[in-house]
Amino acid sequence: MDAQHIASAWLTHYLQCLSSNDIEGATNCFTADGWLRDILVFTWDNRTLRGREKILSYLRENLTRAGLSNLALEERQPKYLSPQASQFGVSFGIVFTTALGPGRGYVHLTSTDDGWKAVTALMLLEDLAGYEEAGPELGVYGNHDVAWEVVNRERRASIESDPYVLIVGAGQCGLVIGARFRQMGIKTLLIDKLPRVGDSWRVRHPTLTLHTPRSQHQLLYQPFPSNWPLYTSRDKMGNWLEQYAINQDLVIWTNSQITLPPVYDADAKKWTVTIDQCGAQHTVHPAHIVCAAGIIGESYLPEIPGSDAFEGMIVHTGTYPGGAAFSGKRVVVVGAGNTSADFCQDLVAQGAQSVTMVQRSKTCVVGKYPEYTRGLLSSFPDDVPVDVSDLKYMTVSLKFAKERFAARAGELAAAEKELHEGLTKAGVKVYMGEDGSGMLPLVYERLGGFWVDVGCAQLIMTGKVKVKQGLEFAKYEKNAVVFTDGSKLEADAVIFATGYRKIRESMRKVFGDEIIDRTGQVWGLDEEGELRGVYRPSGYPGFWYAGGDLPHARFFSKRLAIELKAMMVGIK
Repeated sequence: MDAQHIASAWLTHYLQCLSSNDIEGATNCFTADGWLRDILVFTWDNRTLRGREKILSYLRENLTRAGLSNLALEERQPKYLSPQASQFGVSFGIVFTTALGPGRGYVHLTSTDDGWKAVTALMLLEDLAGYEEAGPELGVYGNHDVAWEVVNRERRASIESDPYVLIVGAGQCGLVIGARFRQMGIKTLLIDKLPRVGDSWRVRHPTLTLHTPRSQHQLLYQPFPSNWPLYTSRDKMGNWLEQYAINQDLVIWTNSQITLPPVYDADAKKWTVTIDQCGAQHTVHPAHIVCAAGIIGESYLPEIPGSDAFEGMIVHTGTYPGGAAFSGKRVVVVGAGNTSADFCQDLVAQGAQSVTMVQRSKTCVVGKYPEYTRGLLSSFPDDVPVDVSDLKYMTVSLKFAKERFAARAGELAAAEKELHEGLTKAGVKVYMGEDGSGMLPLVYERLGGFWVDVGCAQLIMTGKVKVKQGLEFAKYEKNAVVFTDGSKLEADAVIFATGYRKIRESMRKVFGDEIIDRTGQVWGLDEEGELRGVYRPSGYPGFWYAGGDLPHARFFSKRLAIELKAMMVGIK
């Protein structure tokens, strides 16, 4: 199979159809059930069209204004993006020109009775012409006679006095977006309520280590050192974020919160925002506010009768101090997701007298080794530039990915067979998603209902962690909890790993109902398989949500930067 010839022939025909406005011909370059993913090429939104009928309608409406030309194979990174055999058939990178600037994409072809057709094609706007992302500075200021500290101080003062964008939240997503905006020449001020950058990680439980490998969760522009651990611990991530903010020259106010609901002036297209920074009041007037405070909001702690009578500790995930505080105690952990499993394992290791996990419904449990890790490393290889991995990873919509996982349901279940049999025998109710598609869709649809196992399952199987399945709390007693079936469990401490409220609801306290009611839902998939609400128009002018994992932050920060830059310079 000559992958180069196959890709070139398909691309030539696709370009001929687009150039001659032969929309039906361009549509027929896709399989009957093919997918076209568009990021700012045809519209100012994230769109995925499935099937020739929808692709035809979309191109008919938007092709002319896109101004596509110069469609060609990607040659800038031939080692990674040149045509090659793949699980689909042939896959390759593409470049092109639009009315707004250069674009790029990635295509998966498959062989059909009617020739080679696109199963999926991603097309995205890479830059605005004339406003491209900046590269590294020379690092020499004035005539070698101006110190960096002077330059930095003047830049900070300019941003603090008149930011074009205010980012609320300086966690990993806020920092990545801030770094991207800086390279795009967008004056950006970040604020965070915690004392130090990275504290959003430092306040988590002491044994926390990311389940994803470093190649997947690296930050924009600044990969981890080659000797960095494969999996990053809580404190190392917090410290890395802190130095990242310094190295990327980000302007951040810590110990800072919005004190009054911001007011938007629709005529001036500016916000009035009052910020308390370490007790001092400041007013800024950004054109845009990006809420990067996460996808989850405030802790959710169920109200259960009798809590005043309970003499033990009642703790939520967000304030869990680590297992050492519960040594010698009888502990009940409510919830059966990632956090609960981590806590149970920590509690056993730190000498809790007994540990019981309360599972109310069912959980998708997957072993961290080998399949889960192998899958992530195949998508984000350590020796491949992360922008290439992100491009390939984002080529398909999450809905498409879910369907492909569901088609492999038997294979996915078989990989976890021994794990699931052991957990089932021990009383845990496990599954691989409603359609067998596994854990990944649950991340993007529910942001919960799963755990990546690193040892808790074995503790359950050996009886070191007990399981109470299918029941809810009915009430507390002095030294016990009572369940809805009347059974009782003696306890010195109850830890609620029950998750958090939705970020929209938590943001009502900051922005008010009038603004939040006009924004759409955040997270989960829309009907096309795109993430709802994040890195796309929220429904309220000048107000944006951002969040999710680092691959999405790296990839979609550019998409968000392009749209805001277009507004800043009057293109949009």
